[in-house]
Amino acid sequence: MATQSPPRSQEPPAHSTPPGIRVRPRGAGSLRSVLVGLALTILVDLWIHYAELVLGGRRGHTALANSSIPVGPFNAFFALLVVQIIVKRFLPRLAFSPAELLTVYVMMTVSTVLSSSGSLHFLIPSLVAPYQFATEESGWAGAFHRYIPTWFTPRDPASIKAFYVGDASVPWRDWLVPICVWTAFLVVFALVTVCMNSIMRRQWVDRERLPFPTVILPVELMQEQESFLKNKLLWIGFILPFFLGTLNTISLNVPTVPQINFRTIDLSASFTAKPWNSMGGLSISFYPFVIGIGYLLSSEVTFSCWFFYLLTKVQAVVGSLVGLRDPEAVGTLNSFPYVGHQGAGAFLAILAVSVWVSRGYLKEVWQAVVGAKGAINDSQEAMPYRTAVIGMLACFVALVAFCMAAGMGWAPAAILLFLAIAFRMSATRLRAEAGNAWLFGPDVDPNTLMTTTFGTAVLKPQDLTIMAFLRSISSYDLRTSSVPHQLDALKMSDALKAEKRRLVAAIVLAIVIGVAASFCIALFVWYRYGAAAKTDVWRAFMGQQAFSILKSQLDTPVKPNAAGTAFVGVGFVVTWVLSVMRMRFVNWPFHPVGYAVANTPTMNQIWLPFAIAWLAKALTLRYGGLRLYRQALPLFLGLILGDFLAGGLWTLVGCFTNLSIYPMNW
Repeated sequence: MATQSPPRSQEPPAHSTPPGIRVRPRGAGSLRSVLVGLALTILVDLWIHYAELVLGGRRGHTALANSSIPVGPFNAFFALLVVQIIVKRFLPRLAFSPAELLTVYVMMTVSTVLSSSGSLHFLIPSLVAPYQFATEESGWAGAFHRYIPTWFTPRDPASIKAFYVGDASVPWRDWLVPICVWTAFLVVFALVTVCMNSIMRRQWVDRERLPFPTVILPVELMQEQESFLKNKLLWIGFILPFFLGTLNTISLNVPTVPQINFRTIDLSASFTAKPWNSMGGLSISFYPFVIGIGYLLSSEVTFSCWFFYLLTKVQAVVGSLVGLRDPEAVGTLNSFPYVGHQGAGAFLAILAVSVWVSRGYLKEVWQAVVGAKGAINDSQEAMPYRTAVIGMLACFVALVAFCMAAGMGWAPAAILLFLAIAFRMSATRLRAEAGNAWLFGPDVDPNTLMTTTFGTAVLKPQDLTIMAFLRSISSYDLRTSSVPHQLDALKMSDALKAEKRRLVAAIVLAIVIGVAASFCIALFVWYRYGAAAKTDVWRAFMGQQAFSILKSQLDTPVKPNAAGTAFVGVGFVVTWVLSVMRMRFVNWPFHPVGYAVANTPTMNQIWLPFAIAWLAKALTLRYGGLRLYRQALPLFLGLILGDFLAGGLWTLVGCFTNLSIYPMNW
């Protein structure tokens, strides 16, 4: 977390763009790239909704937008790249420049991810669930209906019922106001983080040189194209995940074909006796693309991620041995070692340390904002610093005003929004350093952190009701957060010498159009197939869950959790200490990012792939040095490419057939 990471013995940078690559510094935000970007954004939105809702309802959970490199946008980009190679050969003047390819790619990633679980797939069901499930038994109507603003949700009982039953057309008149209200809210929320990423880009990209492992493969494809795709090692790495994904998809549809289960194997059944049952879930998995990403990281990060994850299991077992934990109990005895609370403290500390390390730079930014003499030059930044700071503050005030108009007090609204944005910025920093395959925050999310720290007695019923609706932006499920993709876009703009301000304008346009279009597409799918009929009912359940929790909080107020709050402090202090030790000692092996990620659900699935990547990189450096490490890079990029293209191809085939699809994503 230091401003300049100290050199490591035989340790290459987590990644640097290979030398000798020439790019044309033009074309970002060109009219044709923006039009193609918008068209593909809408097409990918259609694909995401049909695959995740309809195909997922028929054949089990599937996802195209929740991985660190979103599968749907990446596959659409790769298809565009194939067209690009053909056009370059026969009509070279019509070919896109790398900066134009970047524009199309980032427009898709920053906007289409908002279509899926954790965002619109949670938000939209939450707008109808309070009425659909308001029975005499639930008591919801009398408990909180009066606190729901009329402009938040549709109100016609017939249209709400049709949402769940299906075989109906969308009652657009009933949905017009909610679509406009929530689209505006999500866009303004995204603008806050666009401004913040514009401010922090120079510090995180230029000065601290964070590795950004998730941009490496897209940038290689944009820069090298044909020459990169001719690399034999790339295709050797490609074959294994593509073959396994294809074989297992065939085996699901042809019983005589054997299946090789390499995604997730649950080991919990082997640990049923005390104290081992205190570990909770434990599984092993083999995700080739995660191994590929892990190879691009520094060894300290991959080691720390799996080490601290296994340490949480050790803490649980030791807690059981000394009487601090009982997995069969309810309440405090089932909470130790408060992994979620430690994670919340770690997330807050990651951002706090980053701000502290950046304090000199932030002072320079402020001097530019006030127009001080000799202020830092921001002409090459994504936004002028004054515009970014004013925009950030104005958008935050607008979000608070939105919550106040809905009935919340200004203080709870400001705290919740601050925590939600802080967790997302911290997660963005973590993604830039650890390439999280699936970006989860700690399960003690901003909403939970507020209610367990202060208790619910200090919050009005109106506060709690609006907080339930805002779970789509305050949930621990950050897999479809737009924020990391925004920063990735700015990082890639440097590698491709693309003009940042035109790129940011394209990003904002894609978010506005993409969210509005996705809202309409989602409603069309749900009204056609039914949220409780032929679609993935888990997403509809997530909209209902927030109000089950709300009713429980109103019936039985939550008391402040002193022990949990103390472990938030533990997580904060441990992360801060790890950061200081890393800055002071060259060979310090424990990375604070690893501790923060280990205390989230992410590591449940990727601890073993990270351990494999760590071992592979360690052996490569030990016996082959930096030269062999660099030579092997295409092999590991091939693992990413093969996994993603297999997942995307067979999901697309499944959308047009009755095939069952072997899941690629968690």
